[in-house]
Amino acid sequence: MNQPAAIRFVRERGNPSEQARLAFLLTGTMPSSESMQQFFQDQQEDGGWSPFWAPGYRGLDATCFCLAQGEQMGIGLNEPNMVQAALFLAQRQHSDGAFEEDEAVSDLAPPWARPGNLAAQLYLTANCGFWLTFFPQTRASAQLAARYIHSFLPPNGHLPTFLHTHWLAAGLFSHLKQIEPAKCLLAYLANRLPDLSASSLAWLMVTLRLANWPATTPLIAQAAALLNQLQQPAGNWQSEDGPEQDVHATLEALRAFMFL
Repeated sequence: MNQPAAIRFVRERGNPSEQARLAFLLTGTMPSSESMQQFFQDQQEDGGWSPFWAPGYRGLDATCFCLAQGEQMGIGLNEPNMVQAALFLAQRQHSDGAFEEDEAVSDLAPPWARPGNLAAQLYLTANCGFWLTFFPQTRASAQLAARYIHSFLPPNGHLPTFLHTHWLAAGLFSHLKQIEPAKCLLAYLANRLPDLSASSLAWLMVTLRLANWPATTPLIAQAAALLNQLQQPAGNWQSEDGPEQDVHATLEALRAFMFL
């Protein structure tokens, strides 16, 4: 990996939040009060954030994304706003453990967040459950989410959902010390690594390292080798969501490699 080129790419193109993430990644510099204020300015009173596809609606996926961004900036998980976000997620959980966006946004939601769709439901349950494991206040909700996902997990580890659900679910199970279902998911993912984009490879690596899988785990090492090959001449990694997300993808890749 050409780390200097990747760092230069982020410094030249990153917004203030991305610059704060880079500073924390490289030096452990905590975000300034101004950066914190800017980061939380769009958080709603109930703790949630609005997705780009439904302004004014507080979304589960959007809130998980912001929790991930805050964690990457170095914002402590005991920060009241972060706890409030976790509690927002827990309050939206169904009694069976599942998470799903509100039916009111069915016509607006993208495929990965569409209400009434099992694939989207499993993805949101894995994503919300993964982040809820980091907060003692929501540990029981995470346990319930894991139980719901486990009910759909076949012996071959292939859940009826999007590929990224598998590593989020593996992270969820791992945090809860449920190692066997996590291993089942990793075994399935090992055969799917060549199908992953650069941003997905980095997301997988970071998720598993946050869930305390060793850097020497074969799946992580294999993902790192593939990710290394995908770095562009300008130092960046390309995002599957378009060039405007290349800085985010590059930050994810940098973090993934620094976790090794």
